[in-house]
Amino acid sequence: MGNFFLTVDLGTTSVKLIWWSEKGEKVGEDSFPVELRFPFEGGVEFDPEIMVKELVKRINQSPFPLRGMGITNQRETTLVWDEAGKLVYPAIVWQDRRTATWCEAHREKEEWLFQKTGLFLDPYFSLSKLVWILEKVKISRPLHFGTLDTYILWVLSGGKIFSTDYTNASRTLIFNLRSLCWDEEIIKEFGLEKVLFPQVVPSFHLRGETQITASRIPVYVVLGDQQASFLGQGCFERGSTKNTYGTGCFLMANWGNDWPEDTQRLLVTLASLEEDKPIFALEASTFSAGVIIEWLKRIELIKSSQDIERMAESARPLEELLLVPAFCGLGAPYWDPFARGAILGLTPQVGKEELVRGALEAVAFEVGDLIRIIDGISPEGIREISVDGGMSQSRYLLQFQADLSGKIIRVFPEKEATSLGVFYLWANRSGFLSREFIEERKQKTLIFEPRGKEKEREKLWKKWQRGIDKVRGWAKNE
Repeated sequence: MGNFFLTVDLGTTSVKLIWWSEKGEKVGEDSFPVELRFPFEGGVEFDPEIMVKELVKRINQSPFPLRGMGITNQRETTLVWDEAGKLVYPAIVWQDRRTATWCEAHREKEEWLFQKTGLFLDPYFSLSKLVWILEKVKISRPLHFGTLDTYILWVLSGGKIFSTDYTNASRTLIFNLRSLCWDEEIIKEFGLEKVLFPQVVPSFHLRGETQITASRIPVYVVLGDQQASFLGQGCFERGSTKNTYGTGCFLMANWGNDWPEDTQRLLVTLASLEEDKPIFALEASTFSAGVIIEWLKRIELIKSSQDIERMAESARPLEELLLVPAFCGLGAPYWDPFARGAILGLTPQVGKEELVRGALEAVAFEVGDLIRIIDGISPEGIREISVDGGMSQSRYLLQFQADLSGKIIRVFPEKEATSLGVFYLWANRSGFLSREFIEERKQKTLIFEPRGKEKEREKLWKKWQRGIDKVRGWAKNE
């Protein structure tokens, strides 16, 4: 058995593999893209069979002998397969909006669902996707349901592992956060009695070994990607807050053992389970961040991500220009799957540079909206926010974020905080590393201090709210 640990990050647009030594040194990295398909307006899918074949190939080429591995993944993406492991439909991605009308038709059940699951009725979560797939394929025999981690482990283990962890289960809209089990009333209400649900186990748990790789590798850790980033950035104390600038943006605040009483339409999610006691987080998700940068590339406003900073800095200040990036609808706190993106305040002075800067500012507006809500309802308030993810490399974005929110922004020094969280959970529970391993990293953060006056912030917020009002419900069929 080797002395190295492999983390696999099953992301929305790519899969990243990182090899770690027991001391927490990154000794190797690899990645490959995920090819998303957009079969119709609002639809987002991919073929996980292609993903798992490529993953096995990369694992078999591992340059280091492995002591174990862990997985982190996009959480709400939904898969259904039969006993033989054959998918009955492609994976439906968390961004998918095809079930918006179904969610609207069941809106009266939203509060009932929220009190059980901490989530609102939205196409984002797994429940409506699962119902849609079952209605589409019309197969009477029992089928297996899982998030991406569950399916990948099922395949890697040759069907011997059928489990998920508490953090992934908490994002399905089927798992009861108060009793910590699949909710029988929800299952019955939506006709899911014949569905086989995975066993739910702690995030650190020896699940078994891979069977279809060149060597058998023990699997010790499974974590939802945002909970992994939360842990990797050291959000150990109540009130500590992080934001990940990924394909979307995901803001999480540690709420301790208490269920938040007033969430202002933000989500309650399970950050971790410590000594059988849940650690709750208040979470707010926006669906469009890195996807905006990909859009800028696709329409050839930029050639690469390196162009963004230069163009944003050279743009002319235009007070009325506003991008509202509701590409996949609006997430928290609006939960409007029918909203669509818009560019408002167009004038002849708007050029490429102005649109690029407007795109960065749009991400800051989305996140700032959520910071204001959490800051208002948290007993401790928010003083600073730790950030990671690809877009956290943009100095313009983070300075504007600090100015807009009036909060200190700390850039976590490890860009891949998600993978770091998976590794740390294994190393800490295995006795190799203490909490100081994360705390030392937190001392090396790049800091952005807020500038400007409150009057200027309020003016910007009024512009943002005017924009939100314009796009809400745009795609709804009257």
